[in-house]
Amino acid sequence: MTVAESDELVFVPNVGFRLARGAMDAANVVVERNGRTLTAGLTSDRDGADIRVTIAGFDESLDFRQSRPVDAPVRVTDDRGRVVKERPPRYHVNSHIYRLMEGPTMFQRMVSLGRLGTDVRAIEMVMEGAMGEWRVTIPVQPRTATGPRGLATDATAVHHGIAISAPLVARTREITAIEIEAHIVDGGEDRVKIERTIEGLSSISYGRGLGADLLILRDSTGTRHLERPRQVQDRLGRQRREVALFEPMPPGAVSASLEIPYVTVREMTEETILVPVPGETDVTMAGCRAHVLTSRISRSSDSTDERPSPIEGLNGPCVRIVMTPEDPEADRQFVSCGVMESNDRGMTMSIGRSGPPVMEVPDPSGDADHMTLRVPMIRLSGPWKLDFPLPDVGSV
Repeated sequence: MTVAESDELVFVPNVGFRLARGAMDAANVVVERNGRTLTAGLTSDRDGADIRVTIAGFDESLDFRQSRPVDAPVRVTDDRGRVVKERPPRYHVNSHIYRLMEGPTMFQRMVSLGRLGTDVRAIEMVMEGAMGEWRVTIPVQPRTATGPRGLATDATAVHHGIAISAPLVARTREITAIEIEAHIVDGGEDRVKIERTIEGLSSISYGRGLGADLLILRDSTGTRHLERPRQVQDRLGRQRREVALFEPMPPGAVSASLEIPYVTVREMTEETILVPVPGETDVTMAGCRAHVLTSRISRSSDSTDERPSPIEGLNGPCVRIVMTPEDPEADRQFVSCGVMESNDRGMTMSIGRSGPPVMEVPDPSGDADHMTLRVPMIRLSGPWKLDFPLPDVGSV
């Protein structure tokens, strides 16, 4: 967390913990040239500044869900003539041409920068390389945030080569907000070194649903509190950050304990498995075994005549995949895949529910005889236990 001791961080509902002062706002800048349209957007807060650049309208068309890296060096200076240095990127791929779903082929460049000075009112970005030379000025203005102040804690737990911490806690008479950060610890796994990303905390992917996946907080009075649904997803990428929300703590509670029962990671192995459709088969990926059941359905369960899915492929024939780990008590369990495709093409959709995860993948022809599984998602059993003090309600 790139935060100075003098920074004041406050909890903003539906957003997360933000700088009370020192952040920047910017509107998107659009530049059109020779039939191409460049859009640049900037966000700036506690971690620094991020610029997202997209270019549309060039003569290239990739196949569905394909991408290729593109070299596009960037130089950034502020309106005071100071060079703004790049920092390690948040994402593994930060400059590429890609195509998702049924949309057009696009170029995207993600630029991660250090924090902008409070006196900055514009930055200039010069991008060169395969997409041509572009010079863009992005005006910025100071932004303030209000909310309950976050109390810093040093609560951290490490397990399976993953460190989870609770850097900030905010407390009011209406809500308790606990920031959770997770990142991969170098050298933390005994297995052959494989690139991993964190997909979910007490969930298979992204947010926690209803039921058993919700976190439980125990305060110092012995009272247990169930997490409120729809936690705040603050930051994804190499370092995951979210905010878990609970009911207000009893007046006498001075500390609390939170446990994360499991973490799901995506392991970037070279393994590929074909499973029959329809059918049942036992498979092994990343050293873990699972039972896979596939069946045909006329459309995704996320799609109805009255409310069709925004993903066109899910409104027609699909393949349903149910994956059950062989040993539900094992420390490592094979629970899903980052890539699941029919022998036409496909995009995965997960259905949150208790029990084994269920995935549905478009099968436009309706006669796929197999599914291709790649990039295993592994559930790592915990728990990660975090103990921390609670701020006084009167101090926020």
